[in-house]
Amino acid sequence: MNILLLEDDVALNKAITKVLKLDKHHVTSFIDGRDLIKNLEQKYALYILDINVPHISGLELLKIIMEHNSSAKVIMISSNTDIQSIQSAYNSGCVDYLKKPFYIEELRMKISRLPIPQENILSEIKLKHDYDSLSKNEKKLLFLLLDNQEYVVTYEMIEDFVYEERSMTMDALRALVRRLRAKLSDDVVIKNIVDEGYTISIPKKAEPTEAKSSQAFLALQKENILLKLEKELLLKRSTTDPLTELYNRLRIKELFLDEKEHYINKEDPLSLILIDLDNFKAINDQYGHNTGDRYLKTLAATLKEVLRSHDIIGRWGGEEFIILLPNTSLAQAETVARNLKKRITEINCPSIGPRTASFGLAKLRKNDTLEGIIQRADEALLRAKKLGKNRIEVEDTTD
Repeated sequence: MNILLLEDDVALNKAITKVLKLDKHHVTSFIDGRDLIKNLEQKYALYILDINVPHISGLELLKIIMEHNSSAKVIMISSNTDIQSIQSAYNSGCVDYLKKPFYIEELRMKISRLPIPQENILSEIKLKHDYDSLSKNEKKLLFLLLDNQEYVVTYEMIEDFVYEERSMTMDALRALVRRLRAKLSDDVVIKNIVDEGYTISIPKKAEPTEAKSSQAFLALQKENILLKLEKELLLKRSTTDPLTELYNRLRIKELFLDEKEHYINKEDPLSLILIDLDNFKAINDQYGHNTGDRYLKTLAATLKEVLRSHDIIGRWGGEEFIILLPNTSLAQAETVARNLKKRITEINCPSIGPRTASFGLAKLRKNDTLEGIIQRADEALLRAKKLGKNRIEVEDTTD
């Protein structure tokens, strides 16, 4: 990707540039916003801008860039956490925001999540048929064929594929190969499934130009897909609690900012629930940490079952969990908490018996921060503990 970096911290500028070049990106870096202005005619796929640079602010540069290159993607970086600055950056066209100090790996992940323009892929090779016209099944089958060095794929080799597509008969599979062959006939030569119905074959040899075109194209597409999967896995590992597979603290903080924007722009209510298991230490002490871990996994799965698909749940630490409920009033959040409380007592975990949990609830207020709403929910949670545990308490809304 062609990237322009504007960062006045020389050491950070060099570090980011080095890492991005190792990722095979083409990087042009500046430390002064005036240099960027001089290069406006040169268009980049991605701009990484520090808000606080000498002579001209990053926000002003963002607006200028969008006027000259409306399709550009811009990531802003800054030590400033003022919500108005963040909101202004998003309103002006930036696609992501990174708070200093940060790990360069965070920036790499944000870049990996940006959509890659299709023309960037297809421009590298000349094809007469659009790869995107292939169906999901056609693409999957194409990579099965590509994986086989002998250019012969037996039925046993594609059993998993057929199992995934249970409704697909052998006739349908033959038809799929025929469609695939027709769509890519000038670039990928694929024969029909042979008459006995259990082998798919493509020629072992092809014309040099034909072979070069098809192999280059397929190899590139496969590499892109594998790279995307690897990046998605890396992203998941960096944003997910490894034990429960719920969001971790870092991801919850990011998602809170997203939900807060909805609250500001649309005035949708947002409620938060803190859950703390009662007497969980006794489980670890009496039955061991493996049993405790198994219970936490079961609990996480149970909580997700109760929640809506757009609710956000994470492990906040130890036996404490956090839930963000978009477009949910405090009264509605109480109903959710009651359902969760009931389901927790119904969990059947061998040897340890039924368990309970305490709940603290709070709602987002104007000019609120994540720390602010969590503090109020935590105060309610502590009150629930002091009043005997296994209960739900709501923040004090009188102040």
